[in-house]
Amino acid sequence: MNQSPGSLYEHKRKLKAILAQRLPMHGARVSCLSMLLLAIVQEKTVNLVSLSLAFQGNAQPESCYRRIKRFLREVRLEQKQVAKLIVRLLPAPPYTVCIDRTNWQFGKTDINIMVIGIAHRGVAFPIVWMVLDKAGNSTMDERIDLLKDFLEVVSAKNIAFLLADREFIGDTWMNYLDKRKIPFAIRVRHNALCDDWLNVSVLFADVAEGELKILQHAYRVYGCTVRLVGMKLGHNDYLIIATNHSPSKAFLAYKIRWSIEMLFSAIKKTGFNLEATHLTETSKLMTLFSLLALAFSWAHMVGVWLHESSTKPLKRKAHLRLEKSFFRHGLDYLRSLLKNLPRKNNQLLSCISFLSCT
Repeated sequence: MNQSPGSLYEHKRKLKAILAQRLPMHGARVSCLSMLLLAIVQEKTVNLVSLSLAFQGNAQPESCYRRIKRFLREVRLEQKQVAKLIVRLLPAPPYTVCIDRTNWQFGKTDINIMVIGIAHRGVAFPIVWMVLDKAGNSTMDERIDLLKDFLEVVSAKNIAFLLADREFIGDTWMNYLDKRKIPFAIRVRHNALCDDWLNVSVLFADVAEGELKILQHAYRVYGCTVRLVGMKLGHNDYLIIATNHSPSKAFLAYKIRWSIEMLFSAIKKTGFNLEATHLTETSKLMTLFSLLALAFSWAHMVGVWLHESSTKPLKRKAHLRLEKSFFRHGLDYLRSLLKNLPRKNNQLLSCISFLSCT
């Protein structure tokens, strides 16, 4: 970022002031956080060497690299504060909520992150996350712990549906959701037992491929009393949703679950290249993910604003999808501003104002 000192410090000061209001911490650390956020957006990566080269200021890259490593080693962003900042960017509730995991390997180390997000405009905004110190599925206790963190930010009454795929099943988990009066739509396995003796797929065996069937009676599945709705996708393949709420609404809501997959795509290969990180320690990964959550949310909101305020909004292709996501639209725009300072000074200051949540 080779800008004049005026543009350099003006942007840094404004971003630092906004973040300091929402994320109370020492001034030097807020300053580093601000520069990291700008560097991640400009470089589209979490590689620390690349970020150090993009740091704003007169310090040598080696010094910036050490500063970044020190930040990740010593700073623990308060997840609740980050979550509240992101929620403030979103419309008023009720919210459709998604839970899922993303995982990959660095060498022989498994990196496994579980996220609860709020679906909005085709993608899930990350609200709380947990780094699992293992490979494979989460436990019911881990899901409940993460959901408790989420409920400290968003109350249960403001959840329209919680959506999850076939990993997120089990009696303790589903009954916890039910007792907290959280409407859920969870896909169940076709061989899940219904009333402790019958595979749920048998109840849908008479359905033609692509036909929707809503069962009229409640059943016990995974120890929880639910309604079932589903369809046959193909030979011995079913999409069966268990819900404690309206089955027809649950089936429609479940389609939105894909939004969390779009989030993972954005923060990984098509966006910030999270898999390029060499970090494996849980605490550092938690801090890094907080940075990506902020960067993603910022870029997406800028993309929505560009689309809605432009005389040339994003076009829809034949399949009715936008030519690019709001996230990618906003990220491309922010990167162009950062690469063209100080000429794009005023535009970048306006975009930074989005994070003020006003």
